[in-house]
Amino acid sequence: MADPARGYEQRLHRQVGLFCVGFVAFLLLMAWAERAGLSRGWIGPIFLFLSVMVYAVIGIYARTTDPEDFYVAGRRIPPMYNGMATAADWMSAASFISLAGALYLQGFSGTAMHPGGLAYVLGWTGGFCLVALLIAPRLRAMRLYTVPDFYAVRFGGRGPRLLAALGAVACSFMYVVAQIYGIGLIASRLTGVQFEIGILLGLGGVLLCSFLGGMRAITWTQVVQYVVLLLAFLIPVSWLAYKQLGTPLAPLAYGAQLPKIERLEQALIDSPAEREVRAAYLERAREYAERVDDPAAALAAERGKLEERIRMLKAQGVDFSLVIAARRELAALPRDEASARELWTRAMNESLEHAKPLGGLPRHGQAFAGNPDGTPAERAEYQQSRLSFMALMFCLMVGTASLPHLLTRFYTTPSVADTRRSVAWSLFFIALLYLSTPALAVLVKYEIMQGLVGSSFDQLPHWIAQWARVDPGLISVQDINGDRILQFGEIRLGADMIMLATP
Repeated sequence: MADPARGYEQRLHRQVGLFCVGFVAFLLLMAWAERAGLSRGWIGPIFLFLSVMVYAVIGIYARTTDPEDFYVAGRRIPPMYNGMATAADWMSAASFISLAGALYLQGFSGTAMHPGGLAYVLGWTGGFCLVALLIAPRLRAMRLYTVPDFYAVRFGGRGPRLLAALGAVACSFMYVVAQIYGIGLIASRLTGVQFEIGILLGLGGVLLCSFLGGMRAITWTQVVQYVVLLLAFLIPVSWLAYKQLGTPLAPLAYGAQLPKIERLEQALIDSPAEREVRAAYLERAREYAERVDDPAAALAAERGKLEERIRMLKAQGVDFSLVIAARRELAALPRDEASARELWTRAMNESLEHAKPLGGLPRHGQAFAGNPDGTPAERAEYQQSRLSFMALMFCLMVGTASLPHLLTRFYTTPSVADTRRSVAWSLFFIALLYLSTPALAVLVKYEIMQGLVGSSFDQLPHWIAQWARVDPGLISVQDINGDRILQFGEIRLGADMIMLATP
């Protein structure tokens, strides 16, 4: 007699395999269409629309009225697919979009106050080890539906259950805010719609793929999402590695760029043009400090200058858009002394930070800030940097092991042993991306230092203006020293920009 479980898994393998083949064929078709002249203004919306429709079809196909199917997917998700779904659940906006940016901006180990990106990689990965050893098997053995259910059984009474429910809601709310922001960024960039409309499009897709089938629909949607995420991440980083190193195996080859980055960092620190930029930022910091000393007088002077400028523009009969821009600048001025002092103090601190070598970024490959063999102050900074790194890594491990949307995934496997295997698969699928993330940060930093720095402001790549229109906080370039040549200290990149701009 045929084993029903084995037949079920074979059917799943066949369906997921067909999707992977179809998705790769779709990518090739889009590549051919772009070469044939299809506008990028159409390619982005096509990608977004078809992705949402695929998720919606899965959600409708997986609809169910069985409570066990709705809450725990019938407890029959094979370990490998549950691992893929967990990895997709975890590889959300924070990991997929921002982690490479954290490594770019903070280096491997960061500073005494801001631990580097490797703390996130090690902490988040270590959290899954805690889940595998201490949590997931116990949860699955109790055959419950949610984390609050577990608290009610483990500790007894309605109080612990309510406390766990409130904690899950609070944790999920803060986590979802980051995902919504990521949805808005990507949807607005791909389709050209407003940021708020992009959020509504993304949330509509989430609703379509979840409300009819619950955990059953979400699981298979996330399996599909993992395939999309994996290709979306690995294709750009592999292409960048091939461009710079002649091989697509970025995690194995990117170490060759670290010595080059170290030499470029030293050249930038010694560059006369970069020193001019740092001096200009110091002058800005001094001006803001003067404003902070007497905010009332400074605010009145700024308002008077802008009002006079508006009068002159009107008298000269210039384009009305310039008048509107000046009025917006006037309207953006702080309304009182307290807000002016706060704004200018923040601007002063930012200018002081940018006046440091490399625009305030730590050296990418340094072990820790400070020097274990240096002065007492350097030794103290080194010790503080190590402690901050370890503390952040520990907090991330414990936090990962307690996230409710991850823990509920381990109620869906057929047995306790399958739950352990599921966590192992999760680590494998997450590692495919996490091993490539440091490589992406290094390759992008080399690309910017070697290829972008030194470019003329009149010939900057078009993606800078495109992303600046989506969100000015993502990227800004400004000719601080007035030489019309882009210096490293004149580039301001947000953490999300590293992954978003790479394609």
